[in-house]
Amino acid sequence: MSEESTSNAFPRLANCPGQPALVILVHGTFAADTENDGQKWWQAGSPAVAQLKARLPRGVEIAEGSEVFHWSGENSERARSKAALQLLERLRVLEAEGRDYHLVGHSHGGSVIWKTLKAKSLSRQPLDHLKSWTTVGTPYLQHRSRSVFNVWNLAGLVMGVLLIPPAARAMLQLGRMLNNAFQGNDMVLTLPPASESGLMGIIRVPILSGLKWVGVQVEHSVQGVHIGSYDPDTGVTLLEYFFGTLEGFLLMAVTLALSYVLFHLSMLSIRPAIESYRIHAEERLQRNAFDIYGSRYLAIWSPDDEAINGLRSTLAFRVSFVSKMFPQERVFFSDTLGLLSRPYYWILSPVFNRWLQPPLDRLVRNIVTRAAQGNDRPSSTICAVTPSPVAELQHLVPPLPTQLSKRILSSADHHARDIAPMLRQLLGQASLAEGIEGFCKELSGRELVHTSYFDHSAVMELISCNITWSMGEEMVKWKTWRMDPSLAGWFGDAKRKLITEMMSADELKSDHFQTNARAA
Repeated sequence: MSEESTSNAFPRLANCPGQPALVILVHGTFAADTENDGQKWWQAGSPAVAQLKARLPRGVEIAEGSEVFHWSGENSERARSKAALQLLERLRVLEAEGRDYHLVGHSHGGSVIWKTLKAKSLSRQPLDHLKSWTTVGTPYLQHRSRSVFNVWNLAGLVMGVLLIPPAARAMLQLGRMLNNAFQGNDMVLTLPPASESGLMGIIRVPILSGLKWVGVQVEHSVQGVHIGSYDPDTGVTLLEYFFGTLEGFLLMAVTLALSYVLFHLSMLSIRPAIESYRIHAEERLQRNAFDIYGSRYLAIWSPDDEAINGLRSTLAFRVSFVSKMFPQERVFFSDTLGLLSRPYYWILSPVFNRWLQPPLDRLVRNIVTRAAQGNDRPSSTICAVTPSPVAELQHLVPPLPTQLSKRILSSADHHARDIAPMLRQLLGQASLAEGIEGFCKELSGRELVHTSYFDHSAVMELISCNITWSMGEEMVKWKTWRMDPSLAGWFGDAKRKLITEMMSADELKSDHFQTNARAA
């Protein structure tokens, strides 16, 4: 059916605003592109956009041109959080204009949408013009952190607080010296004795040694520690000493560096506790955000989705990267010379294998796992990967109907048969890098379930049906009447479960949600 005829088949909306509602498409990891037009599913002019556009009711349009949403697509929590803030700024503009909109995200594009909604839930003004949000194949990473009152967090807080006074004192001392220099007060640069300087007395010991090493004069006396060779009786002003001599310049540089290092160490010590607090706060924030926006949500995912299952597998990653230490067997002739190193193995291997190898192996495995998960958030580990934004509400986001999931998997398997010839070409390349680049270019995305959702009309029907959901009973009835009965039944059950679970008693009585539920 053509786009024009499909649009005309829908009844006209009874209350259509001046501007059509906007559908913003949010791509996932590694799917970024600077162009607004192209063949990627989220770009204007792509087959997926054309298919979705043909199924949208009148009064709804897909973002094009400058309204297309871009983000880096990097596999990191930092990139996704940054993209969420960018999307939130876009939505605030639409809210200010009073323009309705719908969000559709694929893969970690759904994570970006969810982070946006969580960030907005902190405000007392929810996104009233968000009419629906749909995620396709989104693996939600559930973060966990140690308690804010964990011994390591408390130790970091104590260390950070103790480092702030010396850092501030060093900066204050530098400011006092420069102030006197500019005012013409030729003060002698003397620090109090170590017995009177508290914690600073311990910290300044290596600093004073460093000053001596770079050539700055340091003299200890009963009155304190005299730094530098400056003497007002020579006729040289303090300002000339600081900015006209190498010793004075070094003294300022070392004092400034000391203050910076101490402040930096203080912030590094406090940072884990702050992140732990924020992660625990976001756990509570998740349910609040879902209570606000959950009724407008639809999750489209297959049990065979490679991204969801692959990220789940990283939770049980047990590959060893650091080997234990054992003497080598005598296989090669040169191994005979290695017999001289046997005593080292006898002494060191028990210590290494028992105490050093396990933590080193865990460290390397943790680095590899976090890189695969894209988890660059401090003090955070991934405890679960779910198709639901809120882990305990997984029962509200059922997978696609079995027949549709099988159809998507079968299509992916069919296209994956072409991978074998491409692999042979890859292995036959003189340059492995060139071979890999060519291999990636040849992949269409249809070889995986995760990247082939939008090739199936049933998925596009479900996306458009969730968009239509917010438009009243007449539109919902018309949309579901035209759909496959099993697909319409799956959609209706999914929406009913969400509404029953998420809406309060008063909201359940509202005509809008009651009529939509009956229509589905």
